[in-house]
Amino acid sequence: FINSEAPGFPKGYTDGTGSRLRRAEDRRASVMEGRNGNGMRGFDPDFEDLPDYILKITARIWEGRRPDLIRRYYAPDCVVRTPAGDMRGAEAVVASTLETMHEFPDRRLLGEDVVWAGGDDAGYYSSHRILSTMHHDGDGLFGPATGKPVRARTIADCVVRENRIHMEWMVRDRAAAARRIGLRPRDLATRLGPCPQTSEPGQWRGGADECADECAAAYADCWREAWNEKRLSAVAETYHEAAALALPGGESAVGHAGMDRFFLGYLAAFPNAEFAVDHLIARRDADRPVRIAMRWSVAATHGGRGAFGEPTEKTARFFGINHAHAVGGRIVAEWVLIDEVAVWQQILHDAPEA
Repeated sequence: FINSEAPGFPKGYTDGTGSRLRRAEDRRASVMEGRNGNGMRGFDPDFEDLPDYILKITARIWEGRRPDLIRRYYAPDCVVRTPAGDMRGAEAVVASTLETMHEFPDRRLLGEDVVWAGGDDAGYYSSHRILSTMHHDGDGLFGPATGKPVRARTIADCVVRENRIHMEWMVRDRAAAARRIGLRPRDLATRLGPCPQTSEPGQWRGGADECADECAAAYADCWREAWNEKRLSAVAETYHEAAALALPGGESAVGHAGMDRFFLGYLAAFPNAEFAVDHLIARRDADRPVRIAMRWSVAATHGGRGAFGEPTEKTARFFGINHAHAVGGRIVAEWVLIDEVAVWQQILHDAPEA
């Protein structure tokens, strides 16, 4: 008998017998049933699990210089939702990728984490946090090339079935990129004009089943109470006093005071904000903190002086995605992704016609 749980034993040998022959037979059976080597139905056999799939296809498309593979890994009728508007169909994703490659030709997408849930029948759900390093070497959305180094995060939530992404919600920290280039996010938004996004926030809901994790639920409740009830004392009840915070625009902060200041900037600008949690998952993997991924949306009027200057009384609808780590029931690290350029676009310009 081989102890497949022993430290250092090769991953995946947990069939209960420890037999390599038995494992090989199981793999052959999986292939005959349309599953890959780790039981994922319809996936290519070289993907070990869902995080491996997400990380590998990202590297192949970007660092591997294969945007053509988007047609393999995205459904032809896929929808990619962003705070600045939607992309529909794999060809639109190819076109957008080529534009970004032109503007940032040396972009590297460093996968920081993949928080995931789901299975073959309902579909898999992944939340992929990425740190991108690059140089602004081509003309594009951010204006004429400056050659300046840029570092900014993205979080992409995907619904995946049988080797293809069918739905994606993506938030890029365009404000962080703009600041690295030497632009004010407000000035970039002024030049870009209004967002084409005109649908209701309900379109941002969807994904895996409702999360039952108590720690994730407490985290979501903290954000609901801060936004909707303006009860900022929820921060001290939920966050560790030394929590490391990565905030929109490439900003960083620490602990209760840092989170309090973040919330006040938004609540002062949008005092009637209506906040909703659109998707929530958590993972409790061995030897790791509780890892939470939360996608949320806000509908509000820019009615006060806060993080976005003088009030314009324009309506804004935007969504964000957070990752958080919890230890001992407290949030010890958090990454908050909001496209603040898209927020500026909505409060500076009249909404485009549908």
